[in-house]
Amino acid sequence: MIMGMSFSRGVLFHDRNVLACAEVKNGVIEVWSEKITLRTIGKLWVRVFFSFPWYYQLLHLLMLLYVIASAIFPEIEVLDPWWIAVYAAGFHFVFPRELKKFHGAEHKVFSHMGEKKLEAWEEIARADIVNEGCSTNLVVWFFTGFLLVLPFAPLVYSVGAGFAGILIAMAGDKWLRKYCRLLYRVSRFLQRYSTTREPNRIHLETAIRSYRQFEYLRKKEAAASHAA
Repeated sequence: MIMGMSFSRGVLFHDRNVLACAEVKNGVIEVWSEKITLRTIGKLWVRVFFSFPWYYQLLHLLMLLYVIASAIFPEIEVLDPWWIAVYAAGFHFVFPRELKKFHGAEHKVFSHMGEKKLEAWEEIARADIVNEGCSTNLVVWFFTGFLLVLPFAPLVYSVGAGFAGILIAMAGDKWLRKYCRLLYRVSRFLQRYSTTREPNRIHLETAIRSYRQFEYLRKKEAAASHAA
């Protein structure tokens, strides 16, 4: 199964074995790929976290420090730290502008039914920006559980209900798509108007290069395993 992920500087595609990433540095698209290891995962998350604009990084650092300080010195607490978990769960809604564009490019590459090649970038640009497998689905399920419980229970239990909603969505995806269609319609609406933006050519070419590199490495690894 091919999965995608966007960040503020690029797009990556992966399965359980290999990962490919294309990112924009000083206006130039750089591409890399490798088999997935713990080192690869660390390399990925460093790129994700440090690609955010400085004010996002500062805000997230202050949030982390506040959570730590509140745990050590409860008397300084002015806001329940569990609200920061709510912010994290709903981060899709406050993606930086460039991340939303890379997210849109990632979706269009998935939606395009033809060969994903650079020469077809204009055709890919016309593809649907909604992706049925987007993680926005999980965000919708989090807030469904969270908002249903919030009026009747403490915040911590409401957050727990939200994360339970995510687990339910992951475990029962096929069944839920059949019987809870409204929530997936909400997700499609949010993808179209909130969590993505129409990408520019640079975003599309970055996503296409990432996908092609992923396909190349996957085929290379498959050929190597057959030869062995």
